[in-house]
Amino acid sequence: MGVRFSIFVFALLLSVPLVNGVRVWEGLIDKPIYYVNIEGYSLTGVPPWNPFNDSSITWINIGYKYNETHTFNKYYEGGKWKEGFFPKHGNPKPFNITDWNLSKILKEYQWGVVNYLPNVSGKHWHKGYWNSTITRWEVTLSASKFKVVLYGGHCGECEQYITFECRREGNNVTCQWRKPVFRVITPPWAPKDITTSTTREENAICGPAVLIGLILVPLMIKRVKR
Repeated sequence: MGVRFSIFVFALLLSVPLVNGVRVWEGLIDKPIYYVNIEGYSLTGVPPWNPFNDSSITWINIGYKYNETHTFNKYYEGGKWKEGFFPKHGNPKPFNITDWNLSKILKEYQWGVVNYLPNVSGKHWHKGYWNSTITRWEVTLSASKFKVVLYGGHCGECEQYITFECRREGNNVTCQWRKPVFRVITPPWAPKDITTSTTREENAICGPAVLIGLILVPLMIKRVKR
């Protein structure tokens, strides 16, 4: 396994052109992986050509199998590679980087960057938007799923993104570019619905009034009888 892994990583390093940035492969070691998370910020608006090796990468986190409660992590932040142990969340399935046909995935992703993104349009986006207005992007890789999320320009209290996603079952890998998403985000400090608030206030006022009425009515009846 060790020799096979070393050959695989060496082949990847040779096949990927160097850029002025960090490469995910620098954080790989010969251990089963639980997850790989990558984050980058684009200063040019262009999506990353290779999300595993791009100058816009700012953060990488690779979680390796360690024990029942913790993972061993190699992570990149602040321009440096670091190591540490972190609590294990859930029950992730371990995998090896060689389980994925990453060359196939990259080809399909790059095909979409060239042929799909420039032609996507809609109510909120003109043609060419998704290959020229990317602000940040994220990658997640697990035993069964590879996902790239490209976020569009800032739009106030909203979020817009487009996704490239691959699923793996055994040796079978299928990939798909999805339609862009526009979603309005309500901030936690936004005012509550006026109708609901008014209704609650009315209920709060009516409650004591009814209670007082129930107390006074019997007293008035007694006075009438006298």
